[in-house]
Amino acid sequence: MIFPKRRYAMAGELQPVLRTGPTISVRRALAFSFAQKYVLASIHIVSTIIVARLLSPSEIGVFMVGNAVVSMTEVFRDFGVSTYLIQAREITLARVRTAFTVTLLLSALLSTLLLILSGGIADFYEEAGVQQVLYLAAINFLMVPFAATIMTLLRRDMAFDRLVRINLAATISYCGSLIGLAALGFGYMSLAWAALISSAIGTLTAILHRPDLRIFIPGFSEWRQVVSFGSVSSATALLNGLYSSLPQLFLGRMLDFGAVGLYSRATMLCQLFDRFVLDGVNPVVLPALAARVRDGNELKTPYLRALEYITALYWPFLLCMVLLADPVVKLLLGSQWDGAVPLVRIIALASLSMFPAFLTYPVLVALGRVRDTLTMSLITLPPSLALLFGASFLSLEAVAASLLIAAPFQVYVALIFIRRQIHFSWGEIARATQKSALAALCAAAVPAIVLASAGFRFEISIPAAILTGIGAVIAWIAGLAIAKHPLWNEVREVPRSTLLRITLRLPKNRAKS
Repeated sequence: MIFPKRRYAMAGELQPVLRTGPTISVRRALAFSFAQKYVLASIHIVSTIIVARLLSPSEIGVFMVGNAVVSMTEVFRDFGVSTYLIQAREITLARVRTAFTVTLLLSALLSTLLLILSGGIADFYEEAGVQQVLYLAAINFLMVPFAATIMTLLRRDMAFDRLVRINLAATISYCGSLIGLAALGFGYMSLAWAALISSAIGTLTAILHRPDLRIFIPGFSEWRQVVSFGSVSSATALLNGLYSSLPQLFLGRMLDFGAVGLYSRATMLCQLFDRFVLDGVNPVVLPALAARVRDGNELKTPYLRALEYITALYWPFLLCMVLLADPVVKLLLGSQWDGAVPLVRIIALASLSMFPAFLTYPVLVALGRVRDTLTMSLITLPPSLALLFGASFLSLEAVAASLLIAAPFQVYVALIFIRRQIHFSWGEIARATQKSALAALCAAAVPAIVLASAGFRFEISIPAAILTGIGAVIAWIAGLAIAKHPLWNEVREVPRSTLLRITLRLPKNRAKS
């Protein structure tokens, strides 16, 4: 939808300010985002459970090595353009065209490089399957800029109702094709084909939900601003992408593809909270914070409140994952993945310190401090990568254990940078999270007691683990009430609001009776 034109100094031309539709409130945007993520995460979990029984750790490991290469390349493809469009104070047709053109050219270049280098990468790992994965990824690169540009504009205006439909179509097509292809015996290629099919469906659905094809006309009028922002953002993303992808690359070379599969699935289990909660928050955070800064409001209060809410959910989940790793792995992945159990415990324990991580990049970018994100990454990630590389010569468990040092170090440096901008004390962080710590200990007490009564054996049955999990949720709610956590008020309102909705939907004569 195009709104009234407005004059800009550049080239003296009239350029329309682009909007996707009426802006919705942050609360409603979060509601749409969470609804989407819960549905999508549930679909992904079901497909993961099924595929883990159809594919072996080695088969998944082959795909993960190829995917790690693609993930690092993906950093350059996006070039920070999505973030640039979201944080820009004003958005014009020329700016969007320039952003799209830059990403399309980079995608074409990187697609060509993947095709050229795929053979050498496969030879390095002595696995021809890696080359086949990279072939399909190269094709996928050419489609991504079209959907990415549309979805970025929708995110900027927090049009999450339309994003829900687009992502739902892409996810259903991915999971459905993945399960079908894996069942037909496509092995690791079922993951690569599913990604390509999902991208095609997602792109088509995005265009149908915003059929303004003018944004895909090539343009370069604002390339200086895009390149200036993108170069810094891409350097930051590259360092973080390397840190995320190098474990798979190191393990695939130093150990075997089975180790890659085990590590990737262990990481996936520890990131279930991200999938169900943070992935619902993340799309809203940057647009909301950027809008708040544009309106001249401070960020300290929402930052501390966000930490208070997130830790009340994040810490109980991770502590219970540490204690119940064995039955969780057996339930979700099957007994052939038992080697992931110790990795899940270590990674979950290390992740306890990562609670502020999801806010670091959005806060600094919203405040116009994108260069700080690069400086911060240059300080923290090289030593973290060196530690990880050294650990890969030892064992799979050592690689996971390196996170026990690297994660707290990264968070400490990030908090130093953020404190310079929004000026809070360490004591204020402690006060904001102390109630969450009590609720987390209450939740973890239940599985701890169950394991102690079983002679400190972690291999409890799946039915016992399910009952223990239910008990942990009840204890967590009690902990929120005891601590008088702000989240307790939200939890307490759920039954009341649900009952009110049911009552309002009843026929009038029945409601009176």
